[in-house]
Amino acid sequence: MIDMLQTTAKALATRAVPTAAPDEAVAQVLINTQAFSTEYDTIDYIYILTDGHLVGVVSLHELFSLPPEQRMQACMTTKLATVSAQTDQETVAHLALAENIKAVPVIDKEGVFLGVVTADKILQILRDEHTEDILTYAGITFTADEKLADYTIPQHYVSRIPWLLLGLGGGIVAAWVVEQFSVTIAREIALAAFIPAIVYIADAVGSQTQMVYVRSLSSTKQTSLSVALRRELIIASAVGLTLASAIGALSYVWLQSTTVPVILFTAVLATVYFSVLVAIVLPWLFHRAGHDPAVATGPLATVIRDVSSLCIYFVIALLLL
Repeated sequence: MIDMLQTTAKALATRAVPTAAPDEAVAQVLINTQAFSTEYDTIDYIYILTDGHLVGVVSLHELFSLPPEQRMQACMTTKLATVSAQTDQETVAHLALAENIKAVPVIDKEGVFLGVVTADKILQILRDEHTEDILTYAGITFTADEKLADYTIPQHYVSRIPWLLLGLGGGIVAAWVVEQFSVTIAREIALAAFIPAIVYIADAVGSQTQMVYVRSLSSTKQTSLSVALRRELIIASAVGLTLASAIGALSYVWLQSTTVPVILFTAVLATVYFSVLVAIVLPWLFHRAGHDPAVATGPLATVIRDVSSLCIYFVIALLLL
């Protein structure tokens, strides 16, 4: 995983940017910016400071169109999109995209200007986070400061085996669950034929919900747990009824029996609801604990969904047979 100390906004920020006082004239600011341009890491914006506190910002492009005698306080933007020193790098990148800005100012709790995260850093963040998330979803432990292509064979082994072992353990637990309900399956052998469908529905619904929610956790406008649950459970009702009706109708046409279709309808609906709960609550818990919520959307969530969907399916079958 990425070193958390190296992925905060403060660690990524640079102070090598043009600054000015509110009472400085446009002409003087342009002269100063040109004189020290080789020392700056970025000159997209002029940052207006009062006693070290960030009070406004003006784009260099806008500065060229202003009267030379105009003061910075008269033309600066005071509605600022900023981040704190400890803000995670992914949130910084999402803020830049959401606000359509080339650099993100970093301030401390008192509003003291600490620097900015530049455009090239933001692009690097997006690349690293995208790569890490894809590998995490696949169950590969990845360190962002190392190139995966440079991993040795033992490093590849170590990066992959932990989650695979977890998946294997989940598969063994799932097999144990099926064995526990062998009597129920023996009473209605058709139930065994629909095990792959039940597991697939749980994984598909859970994965879709997790992808959406994990992305929202990394955005600057995070959705609360209660709002996210309410929204996704409403969606789950529509999705669950559609899927449950489809599998119920198809199984009735196939088997010419009402028992298995009713079991399937009820199990699919219950599985969809439970998968949505896992998809929201698990990443939320990881996020609250300070861990990457993407970890909760990989093999760990898959194992939980697979085992729980089988338990739901067979418990409902046991109750209805």
